[in-house]
Amino acid sequence: MATARMDHGSLRLHDESTPTRCNSCAQPVGAWATDRLTGLLGRWGWDDQAPSAYRRAQRRWEQVALLMVDLDRFKKINDEYGHPAGDVVLTDVADVLAACTRPTDLVCRYGGDEFLVLLPDTTGTDAAVVAEQVLRGIRALRTEVTTNDGHHLTLHGQTASIGVAAHVPGAEDTLIDLVRDTDAALQRAKRTGRARVQLHDPRAVTADRKTDTAALHHLVALQDLMSSDQLPQVMVALADGPQPMEELVRALGPRVILTLERLQDNGFVIRRAARYELTAAAREWIADVLPAVAAWTRRHGVTR
Repeated sequence: MATARMDHGSLRLHDESTPTRCNSCAQPVGAWATDRLTGLLGRWGWDDQAPSAYRRAQRRWEQVALLMVDLDRFKKINDEYGHPAGDVVLTDVADVLAACTRPTDLVCRYGGDEFLVLLPDTTGTDAAVVAEQVLRGIRALRTEVTTNDGHHLTLHGQTASIGVAAHVPGAEDTLIDLVRDTDAALQRAKRTGRARVQLHDPRAVTADRKTDTAALHHLVALQDLMSSDQLPQVMVALADGPQPMEELVRALGPRVILTLERLQDNGFVIRRAARYELTAAAREWIADVLPAVAAWTRRHGVTR
């Protein structure tokens, strides 16, 4: 390891702002609350401590912020160099998180290569500054690893996508609300190129939903229309201008009549004086549907 280890547990589990016993079972906070690999809070420790910290902010009407950190293309490290190499990268990332945060912050390895950081009494702008520090720290890492086949390598250039959200909790708000906002920001960071910090913006979420809806309508139309094996030929035939029914039947056979009827039903073809032509919507669809469907597919999990 090129980076000195730190006792994350002492930073996270024994300061005066965190409980010394589990809120549920009253057992002492200890190994069960800690991620054994990184020394940060584990999932159980987070589930015990984070809601309490959130409720304190709620009682005090204080800003509380959350970072969600996801390492970019981390699976490639495990696949190419082995899981032990990936584990060393995770411990180095944990060091960066510890160095960029305060003892009163809650830092958690939530699972895999995803980390959560709860920042009490912190605005969204200040949290974004912390996130940028984390981003730079991760990018600067030079991690010494040994691959599964025994080679010694220095890994560098690791990046992360980080979502940031903050609010003053109202009476009806919960930690889950903050997590959802932060996750939405993280997903936007990943969709727009990764290796960046994205602060939650409700207007951007609304715009994304509108884009999703429009692209989904295109996808449904495509799925319906592509059930006709003559759709491409008809669209190509009409792309150069109106065509009479006789010409279309001669070129594509009598089944083209059913295809034209379906296209009419969907608003893609109109009949004028015994000639069929594409509507304005159809011409727009040809130019727009493929990139729209591709965007919808990417947005809904084909790539990570």
